[in-house]
Amino acid sequence: MAVTLTGTNGLFTRLGKLFQIAVQVKTFQGTLATEIQDALNEFDAGDNDHAIAITNIKESAQRSCASVYGAIRATAHKTLIEMVNDDDPLPAKTVEMAIDRLIRQMEDASASINSSAYSVPDSADGANTGNGTIIASSLPGSKTTANIRAESIVFKCIKDAQTSGSAGQEVFSVTGEAPITNITDVAWPGGSGFSGRIVTTDPAINASSQTNKNILTNSSFENFTTNTPDNWAIAVGSAGTQVTKNSTAAKVFQGTNNLKITGDGASTLTKLTQNLDTAGGTTGKLLPDQVYFITFKYYLDTGISAGAMKVSIKDSGGTVITANSLPAETTANLGAAAASQWNSSTAFFMTPKALSTNTPYTLNIELTTAITNTKNAYIDQVAVGKATQIANGPYVAIMRGATNFVRDDEFVMAVAKSSTGTMQENFDKFFDMYARGKQLPENSAGGETIADSLIA
Repeated sequence: MAVTLTGTNGLFTRLGKLFQIAVQVKTFQGTLATEIQDALNEFDAGDNDHAIAITNIKESAQRSCASVYGAIRATAHKTLIEMVNDDDPLPAKTVEMAIDRLIRQMEDASASINSSAYSVPDSADGANTGNGTIIASSLPGSKTTANIRAESIVFKCIKDAQTSGSAGQEVFSVTGEAPITNITDVAWPGGSGFSGRIVTTDPAINASSQTNKNILTNSSFENFTTNTPDNWAIAVGSAGTQVTKNSTAAKVFQGTNNLKITGDGASTLTKLTQNLDTAGGTTGKLLPDQVYFITFKYYLDTGISAGAMKVSIKDSGGTVITANSLPAETTANLGAAAASQWNSSTAFFMTPKALSTNTPYTLNIELTTAITNTKNAYIDQVAVGKATQIANGPYVAIMRGATNFVRDDEFVMAVAKSSTGTMQENFDKFFDMYARGKQLPENSAGGETIADSLIA
């Protein structure tokens, strides 16, 4: 059996009617503030004492007209609990158990609601000494990001190599905006309230499964035996021909050496591999049900008109690790990238709850389109690491730059969110989904089965 979701007496049909009351109230809250201000504008400096009664009531009036929210929440909770329990008795009639049951039933039925999109642009302070970067995912890396808070998140370096820290592993404090828990407040929900620390990711640190640490070994390509990078195998191509050690300082991002791949126009799609959780490769390993980043930097000779490079993690059967539709791969179009400067290619991916038994997993650096004949691509700072989640919002990491961060270097990430997912937003408002770390199954491709138009 399953709860009826839509149609006559459907759960979301009923909730949609309740949520529509809230939508109308929210609209009126905005209109009310405008009307109050318009009224105040009619009293000049000599007569403003006439309007004392309404001078400072805008926020309280807005909250007052939202007093109906309590009744909406009580009715919505009762409706969810009883409809789920009538379908199949719950161990206890709690909102938490009813939500969990509903989510499972929706997943089993491939039912979904419309998703909201978000973006995570960041800006570095102009006075920063370090030139590292923040990487962040604007994709649903887990089942907790749908109700992300739109806010400005401040990243500030609090420990560097000069203040008991380590070069390339500087510590940043991370602070989100204050949350607003009162749903009658027109400014609800506010920020995440997040307060924490993130350590800069240094790709030169090897084989660590800790958060924001690199699980690979020699992925900054400092160490070579002749022209083969240590801990790597050349699967396609030849050492000294397509694969060589580069020590030209202007073409090294960090350190003294890196990997040079030379194109031959068409015949050789060079490929290097490193086995994970394996002696001779890297002892670092992937953990199940986690969000990771995969990133690399590349520098190109002038005159490259063709070429594509993919960095991925595959199982022994050649299948890319994937969960939640996020594959462990990132591809750089070398033919379209800027020459004579450092470029980056980054992706976030999620590991399955049950990792494949087709091991070892392998990190692959491979050309999928040949590089222009005799032209070179220089590869540096390849890294795979477990990302930090900001509350129930974006996943991030701070990557080391060519110049290290120092104390008080700062970034501001302006998280912006669209309001397209009206059902998700109101379910969050009245069922406190963000604080619970839960979300209803959603669809970002326009194929949701439960329409926002039910809120009417």
